[in-house]
Amino acid sequence: MRINLKMPLFIALIAILFASCKKNTVPEEIKSETSVIAPVANPVAPTNPVAVIPSYEVGTGSGYLTIDGKSLDLTSIKLIKVKGGTYKGIYIKNIIASPASPVKIVNNGQVYISEGMETDNVSYVTISGDAISNLTYGFAFENIALRAVKLNGLMNGVTLKNMSFKNVNDYCIAGEKTNGSNLVYNGNSNTRVENFKILNCFFDNAGQISFGGNLNENEDTGLFKDVEIAYNTFQNTDAGSLCAFTNVQDYNIHHNVVNNINQSSNNHNGVFYMQGNGIFHDNKLTNYQGNAIRMWIYSRGSSPATVEIYNNICYNTRKYGGFEIQQFDRNIIAGKTTFVNAKVYNNTVGKMNTSKDWEGQILDLYNFGGTLDYYNNLGFELYKVQGVITDMINYNGNAAKTNISNNKYFAQQSSAITDINRFNSLFAGIGSPGN
Repeated sequence: MRINLKMPLFIALIAILFASCKKNTVPEEIKSETSVIAPVANPVAPTNPVAVIPSYEVGTGSGYLTIDGKSLDLTSIKLIKVKGGTYKGIYIKNIIASPASPVKIVNNGQVYISEGMETDNVSYVTISGDAISNLTYGFAFENIALRAVKLNGLMNGVTLKNMSFKNVNDYCIAGEKTNGSNLVYNGNSNTRVENFKILNCFFDNAGQISFGGNLNENEDTGLFKDVEIAYNTFQNTDAGSLCAFTNVQDYNIHHNVVNNINQSSNNHNGVFYMQGNGIFHDNKLTNYQGNAIRMWIYSRGSSPATVEIYNNICYNTRKYGGFEIQQFDRNIIAGKTTFVNAKVYNNTVGKMNTSKDWEGQILDLYNFGGTLDYYNNLGFELYKVQGVITDMINYNGNAAKTNISNNKYFAQQSSAITDINRFNSLFAGIGSPGN
């Protein structure tokens, strides 16, 4: 008997197909998930650490303070901070630094000094009252019976700045014999004082700044070189010559303001009195007595230096003219010194010698071996004892060789300048640029 397998085989195939179709039905859609992206924060720049300058903190705020370089390691620490307070005196000694690595002594708060400050054996040291942003004069000297600041010995590269001086009865800042008459110059730099500066100081009813020795045939002492006196204010004193250096080479006096000086003095003062050579410029002097500067002139060596007076404002003197230039035979030494040449230009000078007992012109010119270039000066309300004012020079002794041009004089202030506060010239290129 044969068994027929066709029919069951067909049915089986249909069943298999049906089952497979059922498994292949479209699956339910997969729900998509929303991506969550973390916000990106703005990058924060790394903060540079504030540089902390290593320093020594000295002083208690009272009494006497001594700062002795021998007791401090200054090989790497170059800053000394003085604690604020009221000191009787401050004594600074034995600090020998270098131009490349100077030492600075500053105020850490307001420092008052009632007796004085003294230095000895210091070089390339700056003593400055500018360390606190809201204090202009961090070292204040008030009601000083004797000298406010005394400086001993060689003091190359010493700077005094941002100090105030009020009611100083004696010299305000002065050298001693060890950098004056006892310091003999032999031609070497280690026998003179170099790069001494007084900057940004305030002097009110204070005494004289005084330094130097003498120069003549038999003596050469107390020589200072490259002195700078700048950005200071002087007022309300009868000290006579407010700043005097009696043996100086290459000084630079500039941007000082002077007012109400020598109202009861009748000496022949020079507010600045300098013996040697240098430049005097951009200073403003009002309501005073004396020449703005008395230049007693000589050059070191055999080549003549050139002294210059320019861009200054001088107004309302009771006695004397604007500037003085004078040479003395005692200062001209064969093989050591010679004459100078001079330039006087772009100065504004008015209302000179109101007492009318002396010439009151722009320049008092005495014996003078060099050549004078004198130009672009502006004068008004000057005084001449006899005759008419011409070039505004008061000639005394042997006249120098002069090159004179483009100067203007007016009898009235209103014809020369805008006002007596800023002193702006009414003529381009003539007189001081103003204040």
